[in-house]
Parts: sequence; structure tokens; C-alpha cells
Amino acid sequence: ASRQAAATALGAGLSALVCGLTVVAAALVGVRAVADGRLDGVALAVVVLTPLAAFEAVTGLPLAVQYRQRVRHSAERVFEVLDAPVPVREPVRPETPPASPFPLVLDGLSARHAGQERAALTDFRLTLETGRRVAVVGASGSGKTTLAQVLLRFLDVEHGTYRIGGVPAWELDGDAVRRLVGLCAQDAHLFDSSVRENLRLARTGASDEELREALRRARLLDWVDALPAGLDTLVGEHGSQLSGGQRQRLALARALLADFPVLVLDEPAEHLDLATADALTDDLLRATEGRTTLLITHRLHGLEAVDEVLVLDGGRTVQHGPYAELAAAEGPLRRMLDQERATDLLVVGPETSLPAPGGDRPTFLAK
Repeated sequence: ASRQAAATALGAGLSALVCGLTVVAAALVGVRAVADGRLDGVALAVVVLTPLAAFEAVTGLPLAVQYRQRVRHSAERVFEVLDAPVPVREPVRPETPPASPFPLVLDGLSARHAGQERAALTDFRLTLETGRRVAVVGASGSGKTTLAQVLLRFLDVEHGTYRIGGVPAWELDGDAVRRLVGLCAQDAHLFDSSVRENLRLARTGASDEELREALRRARLLDWVDALPAGLDTLVGEHGSQLSGGQRQRLALARALLADFPVLVLDEPAEHLDLATADALTDDLLRATEGRTTLLITHRLHGLEAVDEVLVLDGGRTVQHGPYAELAAAEGPLRRMLDQERATDLLVVGPETSLPAPGGDRPTFLAK
């Protein structure tokens, strides 16, 4: 904005300067012509005013140059998107979506991002039935988010199969897949509007009672009720008026309101402090009880509530099973748990409650 303002000022100043110099030059020439008898006094006024009239036709040129530059940069961004390779191939004649997405089966699945030599997921297997909750854990770059992209058909399968209710996912329209499999992402977008309108993105005809129920399940209703404007409270651009935890809870409430048969939670507690992240995870698992859910996370807090845990490393499943068994046995998840407990001690201090390595209850660590 500062550069544009400077360019506007410079363009306007130069235009005025050139116009003024032209008028002065025309006046000097006209005065000399009048003195020599080649021009009468009335015509002198015409000579002086002609440059002013002529410059009115070009006063918009500096602004036009700025707009041209702005439009050119915008066009470059648009064409960058248009020229990008298509991440998924939509079927020419899509199959009819199944009445139920279950069982949702990934068998021997491999996926690769464009331009990458190594597959982001390799020989991955997962089966989701009604009400089953599965957590996928692993370090950054292990393939967790790639799995979410495959499930929502944002990325095509390279090898293996992905079936929804017995129908290959690539034979279904992408929007049909995303009506069956929904996502609550770590960077879920909030529009500069009210709480009510942000929720109604999920279901435009939802009543206030339904909105309040979704907020209650996301543990956000008490906060909304305490606001002077309630559901009509503006959240600001990108949810700037909310805390990180409130933004994620509002995104969860929106996902719950949409009532997807399969809900994918992709790092919902990312970028939050430990206490807020763990409280949010507890509420997520409580809100999704009885709902088919895939929780993608790098933290292990609260995972004793899920039915199965899959540990990814380098795009491969290196361990899977119930959380209690994996936490008690020597292996990747136990090492992740020990590392998480050590990191938590550094962040929050020695007097804190942390998950026990193999138990269901937290262990109090005293100084």
C-alpha cells in the first residue's frame, strides 16, 4: 500500500509538473506571437488553455499503469492455479454413490504427490466400520495428511484400492465422496461473519436449536451464550476475534453439524498450547463418541478412547493395535510416548499430569 501510494503521488506530481511546464511554454510562445503581431489576444487564451484540455485526456494514465501491474500479478496467480496439474481424475460417468459408506476400505494403498520421487503412503491398509474410531499417529512427514487427502479425493491413489461401501472411490464424483467423508482440518477457514453464518456453511437450513446443539457438543455453547450478541457475534477475518482453541471448536461444531458419516480430524490441536490442545482432544473424542472417526494427530494424549491406533513412519504402517497394548509394549508408539512425556516436562515443568506409559489413568509426577 505504501509503494502504491508513492507511485500514485509520483504519477500525479509528474503529470501536474509536465502539464504546468507545457502551459508555461505555450504562454511564452503565444506572448511572443502576439508581440510580433502574428496572433491576437483572444487566440492567446486558446493557446494557453489547449494544453490543459489536452492533459485531461491523459490524467488517468498513471493510475491505469498501476492497475495494469496489479491485474498482471493477479493473472499470474490465476494461471498458476489453472496450469497446475490436476491432482485427481474425475470419472466421465460417475457411479451412483452408495447409501452407506461402510465398510470404507483402503487395501495396499500407495499415493504420491506430483513431482516427488518417493511415495508419501506405501502399502497402507485401513478398514472403517460404523462407529469405529481410529487414530493415526506419527512424526511430521510420515504421511498422515496425505492419508486425509486420499480419503477426501484431493489426491489420487497410485496403487491399491480405496472402496466406499463397495464402490471404488475413483468411480465416484469427488463431491459425492466428500459428502460421505468430511474433514475438520487444523487450518479450517472461518469467514469474517457471525458465529451463526460460519456454522450454517455446513447446513444452510439449520435451526438455532441445531446450531446450539452442535456448539454444546463442541463445548462452546456456554461461551457463545455469555457473549452480548450470542450467535450473531462477529468472529473477525479468519476468526481473528477468537482464540486458537475457540477457532478449532467452532470448526468442530461445523463439522458435527454437517453430520458426515465418516469424519476425518486432521491435527485439530496443532498450534495450540499443551493444556488447550489436550483439553480440545478430550472434547473431540467425547463429541465423536459413537461416530465413525479418523483422528490424525502427532500427540498421544487421550488415545485410550479410540478403538485402534496406527503408527506411520515414512509412509508405512510400522505398528497398529489398541492403544493400551502398544503403549505397554516396546516399540515405536512407546518411544513416541516417552519422548512426548519428556517434552511436556520441559514445557510445563515437572509438576503435571501426563499419560502413563501403559495405563489408562494419568500419573502425577512430583519434583
